Amino acid sequence: MNVHLVDQAAFDAVDTCVRHLASIVATSSLKAKIWRRYPNGAERHYAYACLERSSALGIIMRGGTPDITMRQHSLTKKERKAIASYLHRALRKALAHTWPTVRLVRSMALDETLYSSFVIERPGKEHPGKTPKRRQYVQVIGPRPRERITIPLSGVSRVSGNIRVVLDEGSTRAFIHVAYEIQPLPGPATGPDVAIDWGITEVCTDDSGIKHGASYGAILKRATEQRKRTGQVRNKLWAITKKDAGSKRAKRIAKYNLGTKKQARRRARTQAALQTVAGAAIKEVIYGEGNRTRARGKVPQLPAHRPRRVIVEDLAQLRGKAKSKKISRLCSSWARSENEERMAVHAYIGRSDVRVVSAAYTSQTCPDPHYGYVSQDNRSGDWFHCRNPYWECNRQGDADHVAAVNLKTRINDPEIHRFTPHIEVKKILDARFVCRRESRTKGGDASPASRGQRDATSTSGAQGASVDGAATAHGRTSIPRRSDPDVGGGTTTDLHRVRSIWRGPGRLSSARAKTKGVPSVPLQKFTEKQ
Repeated sequence: MNVHLVDQAAFDAVDTCVRHLASIVATSSLKAKIWRRYPNGAERHYAYACLERSSALGIIMRGGTPDITMRQHSLTKKERKAIASYLHRALRKALAHTWPTVRLVRSMALDETLYSSFVIERPGKEHPGKTPKRRQYVQVIGPRPRERITIPLSGVSRVSGNIRVVLDEGSTRAFIHVAYEIQPLPGPATGPDVAIDWGITEVCTDDSGIKHGASYGAILKRATEQRKRTGQVRNKLWAITKKDAGSKRAKRIAKYNLGTKKQARRRARTQAALQTVAGAAIKEVIYGEGNRTRARGKVPQLPAHRPRRVIVEDLAQLRGKAKSKKISRLCSSWARSENEERMAVHAYIGRSDVRVVSAAYTSQTCPDPHYGYVSQDNRSGDWFHCRNPYWECNRQGDADHVAAVNLKTRINDPEIHRFTPHIEVKKILDARFVCRRESRTKGGDASPASRGQRDATSTSGAQGASVDGAATAHGRTSIPRRSDPDVGGGTTTDLHRVRSIWRGPGRLSSARAKTKGVPSVPLQKFTEKQ
């Protein structure tokens, strides 16, 4: 066997192991654990540097201590050894005695000695002033000596350096992957910072309220619904083949009705459409009004068009069961990792800095710096409505826009960092709201609750809650209380009974209503006092 081919296979094996370690680091939240374990910046920096270097990971897995030079930080040998020991334990626990295994081989890596590329002019009538038709071919090494396999290419491009030959799923076409060095645009980005909130109905929404890639959700929904209907029909056919296993009917169904070629083509078209929409949306965010190409009719690209920093939310911990099967299907088809990688590539080209911040409670927090009220009642679907029970804030708008505005403020937040647990984030936001409420109360702007007043309804219909002695730091956590209902002829004692057993919209508790002697009727039939 060719020695160069053996070397490339060894490089592939090492690359597979490195990718496996990188996936383990991402899925085990090791960076977040390091951030919480080491408050010292020098220790944290050394641990992160070890994770970014494959050679350092190899030394750690062998029980050694990597010697990494840090200009701004200095650690003793004992401190480095303690950090390396912790990383060794964490990696061994995350690996859980597993190692990557290549199950499907559809590609091979080749260096310049294992292939050759040439171009042949295709025969035909030459037209004056036009470039003659040409066809490019790549000859790769074969199983027999001095007999290479010729692969025709659909276009003409530069093929040099190390390449990778990849077969498609049906093994009917071969693709030549060539690595190019990306050249960033001249001049650093000088535009204003931009914060984006990733979404499913659209690719992202920035802090200005602009939705980029609005057709993303329609394509995703159409594909998931089609896959659902196809799966329901195929399940019935599978049941028939399982019931009548071995019969001619079952064999015909398995041959003509349970194939995967059409599904694969449909899935490829959907992925291509999603990639097109996502790529255009991300370019709108990075390059702004200008275009990085030199095609005619395009606005010239200027550094002021590109944002200096792009602030995105951390979705690495987005796991768990969805609220419904429909949402689960959408989330499973949502290529958020691919969009994040595409964002990183275009940010490098545009020379913009990508900053990742915590996404906890960004769509449930009022973006007004004078209030900052946070509650799950503030968001209902894609709509945000501040339900501040102390002041008539009544801020309304798109929930994704609100989240993007809050993400932009998180970049300079000294208390909330990327790996801050969501429970701690909630405590910090509640404490800030309490401080604002106390300062407004001391300044003479007392809330209705402090004056003992009942609920106040704004002109736009937003209702606040009268919080008695049971007010919490973050205000109400349920639907606001209303005025005492008039049940017609009831005494004051009866009204207090009704208020004590009221649980929000819906019906009164039947058991408690019978105990108190109050009929169980819908709340909509109550008439409030004027």
